[in-house]
Amino acid sequence: MEEFEMEEKEKLIEEAEKILMAWKPTKIHFGEGVAQQAGEIVKKYERRVLVILGRGSIKKSGALDRILESLQKNNIPYGIAEGVEPNPSKETVYRIAYHILAGDYNLILAVGGGSVIDAAKAASTLGTTREGEIEDYFGSGMVSKKIKKIMDLIAFPTTSGTGSELTKFSVITDKEFCVKKMISDMAIVPTEAIVDPVLTYSCGDHVTKVTGLDAMSHLIEGYFNNIDEGIDPEANHRALIGLKLVFESLPRVLKDGEDKEARKMMSLASTLGGSVIFSKQAGLPHLNSFSWSYVMDHGEAVAVMLPYYTAYYAPMIQEKIKALTQLMGIKDCKELTMAFIEGLFEFYRKIDFPTTLKEFNNFSSDLIKKAAQEASQNRMKLEASPRIVPPEKSEEILHTIIESAYNGTFKKILEL
Repeated sequence: MEEFEMEEKEKLIEEAEKILMAWKPTKIHFGEGVAQQAGEIVKKYERRVLVILGRGSIKKSGALDRILESLQKNNIPYGIAEGVEPNPSKETVYRIAYHILAGDYNLILAVGGGSVIDAAKAASTLGTTREGEIEDYFGSGMVSKKIKKIMDLIAFPTTSGTGSELTKFSVITDKEFCVKKMISDMAIVPTEAIVDPVLTYSCGDHVTKVTGLDAMSHLIEGYFNNIDEGIDPEANHRALIGLKLVFESLPRVLKDGEDKEARKMMSLASTLGGSVIFSKQAGLPHLNSFSWSYVMDHGEAVAVMLPYYTAYYAPMIQEKIKALTQLMGIKDCKELTMAFIEGLFEFYRKIDFPTTLKEFNNFSSDLIKKAAQEASQNRMKLEASPRIVPPEKSEEILHTIIESAYNGTFKKILEL
C-alpha cells in the first residue's frame, strides 16, 4: 500500500473532521486537548455527574487528572465509579447502577475504551428506568419500550477502535454461562462524544493493534453490508475515508507509539467506523467473537475472520471489492476477491497479525463447532449479510468458513 503525499493526507484529515463535526444524533467534539474542556462542556447540563472508569492506563498517564481538574475549575461536583473490566460483566453493570441510584446521579461521563462505554450505557439504562434486571433489556429495542432515552451520557474514548461513543450497542458478559449479550437500542446512544487523540497516547502496542483492527473491520463490514444504504447514502463514503486513514496510520503508530499525527488519524478512523456501523451494522465477522472471548480479543477475532467471510460474500459484492483493491493500490489483478484478500494479508503481515485461527495460542479445533453452532442462532445478522446464509444450512456453511479460517484455505468457501 502506497503512503499518502502530505497534501492528500491533510485533505483526508480535514474531510474526516468536517464529517464528524456535522454528525448527529451524538454531538462530537474532536481534537488534541479537547478533553480538557470537559468542564465547559458539562456545566451547561447543571446535573449530578458520575465519572465511570476502567482499570487501564488513563489514570497513570495524567489525562484523567486534566479532565477532573476541568470539572473542578468549573465548580462541577462529581463522583467516581471505577474498575470496569474488559468484557464488562452483569455484576459490574449492577454495581455502577447502584452508584447512579444511590448518588442520584443524572449525567454520566464514561472515560475509557469500548468496555467502559458499554458498561456505562447498560448501567445508565437501569439508572434511568429504575426497574427490572439487565436481562430485560438485552435484544433489539427493549429499552425503548420503557423509556425514550437514557440519562445524558458523554463518552470519552481512550482507544481507537470500538466506535462505541456513537453506537446504539452495549455488549455485556454473563459470566455464569460464559456468553456475551447485547443491548441494541437508539435509546442508549451517547449524547456527546469527546474524541481526544491525546487520551489514546498511553495505549500499548497490543491494545492499539487489536482496537485498530476492530475499527478497520467496522469500516469494511459496514461498507460491504447492503442494509440501510438508502437511509444513509453517505455511509459508504465515510467507510472509504476511514479505511484510507487506517491503512496509512495503524502501521505507523505501531512502529512509533508517539506518532501524534498517526494517533489522530486512528481516532478519526475509529469514530468514522462507529458512524458506519451506526447505520449499516457490522457483518458476519462479528458473529464469532462472542464464542472466543476467552481465547482472543474481540478485535483479533473479527479481523482474522474478515478475509474468510469476504470470500463467502464475494459473488454479491464484486464492485465494492474492486473499489477496495483500488484504494489499497492493488493493480492489474485478474481475480478481484483473492487480490483483495491477499492485500489484507499483506497488511496483517505488516503489523505482525495472524492470518489463520490456528496461529492463536489456546485456540483449538473444538472451538470451530462451538462458534458455528452459536453463530447459526443469530438469525438477524445472517439475514442482513450481503450474501444471505440460509437458516437451514447456516451451521454447515459457518462451520466450513471457520474451519477454512483455521487452516488458511479458501477452496471450500469459494465452492459454497
